[in-house]
Amino acid sequence: IKKTDLNNAKSINDFFDEEHINRIEKLNSVSIILVIDDKQSEIREVDKNKMLNKKQLALLQSLDYSTNFIIRTDYLEKNKISGMLEHNYSTPHLTLVPEKQASHFMAKETLKSYFKENCKDLLANVDPEKLLPAKMYFTVTNTGEVENVRLDRPSGYPDIDNRMMELMKNLPGTWEPAENSNGKKVAQELVVSFGLMGC
Repeated sequence: IKKTDLNNAKSINDFFDEEHINRIEKLNSVSIILVIDDKQSEIREVDKNKMLNKKQLALLQSLDYSTNFIIRTDYLEKNKISGMLEHNYSTPHLTLVPEKQASHFMAKETLKSYFKENCKDLLANVDPEKLLPAKMYFTVTNTGEVENVRLDRPSGYPDIDNRMMELMKNLPGTWEPAENSNGKKVAQELVVSFGLMGC
């Protein structure tokens, strides 16, 4: 979600589509929950209304770019077959992004090929049964430099993890930095998933 859209949000209608909203017969709770290191944190604000309260809005508007959060709604919806009300919930995971996101001069498919080609020698010795889904985070600074390359979740093969981090640190070409709603260049954290699901 873009920061301008987040700052203008007033209710859960700003986060869910109309079809989802129409399924809610009775709303039990709405929780704004910050996600830190891929885990739901204790930083949260909870209420029982579709309209977000002052504390929920203040939390959302205090977030920086690249912050991850969940809007959890717990509600009753009508079972289509029995007509009975049943408990259900939704937990969309959102990331706060600048109005214009950072981009690399290479297209996405070209970047994938770059990583795959440069890891081919290591992949030859991989047991697919032992390969895990991995995540690597990095920051594109407001000057287009790559910083803070870090592994969040390993693939089970340290050589592949290290190679991926080195490839990211030494990625050829340039990054166009992200921009906020005023056109000012800002840093943005991005993620590359690799391993079990590919790159």
